[in-house]
Amino acid sequence: MVQTFEQGKAFLWVVFDSPSPDTHLLQILRRHGFRAETVGVDSALSALRARRSLWGFKRQAPALVILDRLNASHGIELYQRLQRVRIPILLIVDHESASLWNRQDDGILMAPFSARRLLHRVRALLAESLEEGEDTIEVGPFRLNTVRRVLQRGDSIYCLTPKQCRLLAILMRRAGQVVPRRDLIRWVWGAETPSRSRTLDVHIRWLRRILEEDAAHPQYLETIRQVGYRFRVP
Repeated sequence: MVQTFEQGKAFLWVVFDSPSPDTHLLQILRRHGFRAETVGVDSALSALRARRSLWGFKRQAPALVILDRLNASHGIELYQRLQRVRIPILLIVDHESASLWNRQDDGILMAPFSARRLLHRVRALLAESLEEGEDTIEVGPFRLNTVRRVLQRGDSIYCLTPKQCRLLAILMRRAGQVVPRRDLIRWVWGAETPSRSRTLDVHIRWLRRILEEDAAHPQYLETIRQVGYRFRVP
């Protein structure tokens, strides 16, 4: 069963570069139960540049770091250094600076944003960070190594693309559950409004060619009409 963060369980850091942190952002997070603590970008950078543990002067490491509209020169350096310590990061950016980050997934949020969108991104990144700790997923006759992106069934081994692996991992971890199309596309491609996209269907067809004895009559990767898909073990 996939673990999820309940409201009130996750400790977050909000890193800011302005004279004071965004009180509205903090209110949203705290109102929905997250324990959000603020830290200036200079303090975070100083710790990392000195090669001290970023969290050494705190009693608890954050489950997620939110970089709130940082100046590009400081922000990009901090972002790169944070990636090395493998802490999930949510980038909040203005329209003018979005292109500097070169991200199109749940890890970037364009300002202005609604409270609902902010909370969705935070929860999605927290859930994903829990799942990424698992290297191998076994369901029925299938064994998926998410690091090597290799699927094994008996003596047969298949190499997957990053998107194929991510999609299959989501479905296998939720075996027996119906996963809505909207959620699959958001989690794999980062799209907010994917109703016209056929990309998901193409990837499902590719996976069925690997998983199924007869792709036209799938046993494992089941379509739930007008809802989504389910990984089913007969």
